[in-house]
Amino acid sequence: MKMFVVLLALLAVVSAEVHQFNIGYRPNLRQRMNAEGKLAEYEKERNELLAKNSLQLASSSSPIIDYEDMAYMVQISMGTPAQNFVLFIDSGSSNLWVPDITCAGGKDATCGSYCKSTPYDACLTFCQEECCTKTVAGAQVLSTTDACQSKHRFNSTQSSTYVTNGQKFDMTYNTGEVKGFFGVDTFCFTNTSVCATGQVFGQATTIGEAFGKQPEDGIIGLGWPALAVNQQIPPLFNLMNQGKLDQPYFVVYLAQIGPTSQINGGAFTVGGLDTTHCESNVDWVPLTTNTFWQFKLSGVSSGSFSQTPTSGWQAAADTAASFIGAPKSVVTSLAKVVGATYVPGTGAFFIDCDAVVPDIVFTINGKTYNMPSTSFVVSAGPGPCMFAFYELTAGGFYPAWMLGPPFMRAYCHVHDMQNARLGLSKVLSH
Repeated sequence: MKMFVVLLALLAVVSAEVHQFNIGYRPNLRQRMNAEGKLAEYEKERNELLAKNSLQLASSSSPIIDYEDMAYMVQISMGTPAQNFVLFIDSGSSNLWVPDITCAGGKDATCGSYCKSTPYDACLTFCQEECCTKTVAGAQVLSTTDACQSKHRFNSTQSSTYVTNGQKFDMTYNTGEVKGFFGVDTFCFTNTSVCATGQVFGQATTIGEAFGKQPEDGIIGLGWPALAVNQQIPPLFNLMNQGKLDQPYFVVYLAQIGPTSQINGGAFTVGGLDTTHCESNVDWVPLTTNTFWQFKLSGVSSGSFSQTPTSGWQAAADTAASFIGAPKSVVTSLAKVVGATYVPGTGAFFIDCDAVVPDIVFTINGKTYNMPSTSFVVSAGPGPCMFAFYELTAGGFYPAWMLGPPFMRAYCHVHDMQNARLGLSKVLSH
């Protein structure tokens, strides 16, 4: 299997208080399992785990997107001097957490196949040095079964700016829990001057065993404060509140990956617009709630299929959902129109990588937005590609749609933290 790796050297492009960083991309866990021919086996194990956790999940506050679905990441640092971490970016949650030095994870193969099959220099970015070797054949396995040990961990005793907080947290994902306590320290995007002081962040002391399957360290939430556990202020909002940004924006541009995945995941811009990758014209969409980046989706169509509910749907933009989550009936209809086939046992739809299919068109705030097949037909290793939709069974508090990266690859997302609106700007052709 080909591994698509990016070195996350975050080079800041500074103009006044506008900064731009590289976003790293790596196919999500389900895509990687499919490329290894293990998706059905993985899905069976996952469903067994979900069945065991069902009672626990029913009584907990569970993030709508699971850790295993995430694919986009940035490098950040905490403390003085800086301690670096590779974190998934998640606009569908609002907490920042990293493993603590005392973290004791679930029982798993600590280094994991990803670290052991990754080129040495790239491996050092994602994994602990003891998991990396200069030859794949010589890859090591740690002597302990502690999943945390393969991750970068925060040591508060080595930071001169660390302050204790005292509060504890417990976040439950579909495939495991993250427990720990909150601390306070300086947050920065790695190797830049984009820093927020007094940032409250989670220090995970226990992580579920499923987290050992992903080499990334933790999550940086980009949602609104009201969505955060204990309503902690997320890092981007802290940067705005502390006057570190020229404009109250952060922009997510995601590069096309299509049938042939690219190494670069995109760009993350804070403090202004992304004039390098996005058109200057921005369509502003009002948010319907200041929790998720949530708005009204009026309709969707493709080919002969069209659906426009009287009240529309509630939809949320989310960097963490590798695919687009939608109501089952809509996903089934769209799959039929584009010629995608559901494969039992895998939980996924597949489509010919070279298929010529119609755009999928979304109606938002009175305007239409075309998403081409290059955004929703994604590589899944040898054989057919994946159709980048999944059936979302959210209810109650959660939106009916999660418009994830496939839509973001067609339209840059400008998040206005001051005026509670989301801007959509067409990605520039390069």
